Order: sequence, then C-alpha cells, then structure tokens
Amino acid sequence: MRWREMREEDVAAVAEVAEAVHLDYPENPAVFAACFRLYPSGCHVLEDEQGRVAGYLVSHPGRQDRPPVLNHPMTALAEPFDCYFLHDLALGAATRGRGLAGSAVRIVLDEARARGLDRVVLIAVGDAHGFWEKQGFGLVGDGLLDPAKGYGPEARMLARAI
Repeated sequence: MRWREMREEDVAAVAEVAEAVHLDYPENPAVFAACFRLYPSGCHVLEDEQGRVAGYLVSHPGRQDRPPVLNHPMTALAEPFDCYFLHDLALGAATRGRGLAGSAVRIVLDEARARGLDRVVLIAVGDAHGFWEKQGFGLVGDGLLDPAKGYGPEARMLARAI
C-alpha cells in the first residue's frame, strides 16, 4: 500500500470510502471534488496492491476561525491563511493498524511546512480523539465548535504546532 496524489478520477472512490467509514458524518462527493479543485496538492489516496483506493487524505491551508462546514463543498479557501487544515482522513477497515494514518499525518505536516504555516488544525469526531492525541494534537481552547458546523456534540477542534 502506498499514498499517492489524488487524481480527479479518484473522487468517486474517495466518496465510497467516506461512505463506508464515516457513517455518522456523511459528506457529498461534491465536498471532495471541491477540495481537490481548490487545493489538489493536499489531496492524497491510499492505493492498495491492486490499485484500488483504500483510504484518503484531504487537507488544505485555511483559517482556524473558519473551519470547514460538514457536508458543504467549499467555494474558496479561507484567507488569509493562519493554519493548515487536515480536513479529512479515512482508512478502510483492511488498512488499519499498519501505521498508514501516521504516514498521512507526516504528509500533512510536510505540506504545512512547505506553505510556511506553523500549525495543523483538525476537527476530531467520533472516537478518534485518542488517535489524534497520540499524533501530537491537543485541544484548541475548550475544543468546542459552533453546532452550525454540523459535526455533532462530541466533535472537538485540535491543533498541533510544527
């Protein structure tokens, strides 16, 4: 398995992985297409040995005070940039436990550094908080989000300095 840059033709497969992994946080394929269109260098897929998409990573520069809204395609990146957003990371069940999520985090850190940004921000949902803490992320303030962002009451904003 290997991470590679996403291509436009991967968007449908990315949406399929998202549908299987993020049952409580569905996103329309248009969300992934918009992220790819706005910042393709932040979009990657995990390709299995047969060349199938088995996971994905979507990330982009942004503003901490304007996190993406769940299931709403972005029309522009929030500027001026003050952080790098790890927008979404999902791995199919067969790929977990191999260190591939940690590899994706390193991709994000490298991209943020290349953009000259000093922190990565994300919104942790479901039971992923512990994973993100192990990756060096911590709460931003109390971590609470505006409910209008659509992530649910357990979601928290986390950040990691670079």
